[in-house]
Amino acid sequence: MNVGKKSIIKNSIYNVFYKTLNIVFPLITSMYVARILMAESIGRVAAAQNIASYFTLVAAMGIPTYGVKLIAQYKVKSRESGKAFTELFIINFILSCICAILYYGFILFFPYFEGKRLLYCIAGLNVIFNALNVDWFYQGIQEYGYIAVRSFVIKVFSLLALVLFVRDSGDYLIYAFISSAALVGNYCFNIIRLKKYVRLSFKDLKFKEHLKHILILFAATIAVEVYVLADTTMLDVLCDSSVVGYYTMSMRIIKLIRSLVVAVSAVFLPQLSYYYFNKEYGKFHSLADRGLHILVFLAMPAAVGMSLVADDAIYVCYGSGFAASVFTTRILSLSILTVAVSNFIGMQILITIGKEKITTISTVCGAVTNITLNYFLIRLYQHNGAAIASVITEALVMLIQLVLSRRYIKLKCGLTQIMVSTIGMSVTVLIIRAIPVGRFARLLLSLAFGGAAYCILAFLMKDEFIISLYKMGRKKKSGDPV
Repeated sequence: MNVGKKSIIKNSIYNVFYKTLNIVFPLITSMYVARILMAESIGRVAAAQNIASYFTLVAAMGIPTYGVKLIAQYKVKSRESGKAFTELFIINFILSCICAILYYGFILFFPYFEGKRLLYCIAGLNVIFNALNVDWFYQGIQEYGYIAVRSFVIKVFSLLALVLFVRDSGDYLIYAFISSAALVGNYCFNIIRLKKYVRLSFKDLKFKEHLKHILILFAATIAVEVYVLADTTMLDVLCDSSVVGYYTMSMRIIKLIRSLVVAVSAVFLPQLSYYYFNKEYGKFHSLADRGLHILVFLAMPAAVGMSLVADDAIYVCYGSGFAASVFTTRILSLSILTVAVSNFIGMQILITIGKEKITTISTVCGAVTNITLNYFLIRLYQHNGAAIASVITEALVMLIQLVLSRRYIKLKCGLTQIMVSTIGMSVTVLIIRAIPVGRFARLLLSLAFGGAAYCILAFLMKDEFIISLYKMGRKKKSGDPV
């Protein structure tokens, strides 16, 4: 079995399901804890998890992305696959142990954490157990079905635990522990199942050949994560916990939509790597165009639609106590399209063809821009300032990647049909919003009729993605293999 023969459609569906679980379950829990813990306690937990994320980021290096690309090149249970897995696992294990020691040393001896060390110790479980993180292996062999089922089981148990044990505003430590335990549970399931897919190989291990690729990807990844994490870090330093809470809850909704969009094309990385590694360049370019088209087809209406229904979404999900998050969500919705495009070009196309340096250049520029903008804008506009900085940064990263990558690959996405369909969807949503009904009903109607209008217009304009979905549905209905 090799990854070149896996079904992209099925894997996209599984990965959408998996990414949906990764955000929808936290969103559901957020809807619960927002009314129990309120903005201040949520902000405390978010700040602790944010600090732990810096250390987890260093521990992971560039392995999560590099590992997918590397494992995708080999057959399952082959000697090469086992050797590559063993080498990357050992690197990850050692780095995670070092970063865990540094993290706990940091929070135990730095005066800033006085009075809140227990919370930060709980958040640090993510750093410790990153030593067992092998999600990249399962993505490399395209076992997205297993990933989705595993994630669903863990998240159901974590949601039940949350409802049972988080009952008042003083239970934010329990909330933090349940969040970390869910992640640890995923890692443990992965390790138990490994023997089915890989044979460990400790002969002739070579770590040096991986380090160059890992370090380049790490530079790109850390630049991305620094400006993603810097928002919360600087809000925590410059503002109070409530402001962090408002921003965190806005970002959760936006991340839900981003993840759903990116998940559809995330499965393209193993397939792109397989084609490029085997010099099937025609298939590689065709798949790259298809992936970008799917992303823009989903991301553009999602960005516009979210900006239109942000008020209803915030009030329905979190209640009136988070009214301050509405405008922040509208600002952040603009980043849905730019993040999707830059993620596809930077983390899939450029990495596959060995041009990781472009990704690194764009993300370093983004990190510097974001931190600079945050310093000034957060002081003026608090969480809205952080949102503005984030949107400008993401747009800059996308533009740099588009310009620098044109020398190596020319991508097409069929923009005209998508724009016309998005305009039609927007008009439909605005009409729905004029109907005097409750927020929940208006939100559902906007999503249903806006989505239907978009799909119908795209179909009438013969958009290739919606046509392919229609044909796939007809084949499935008739019993033909998809």
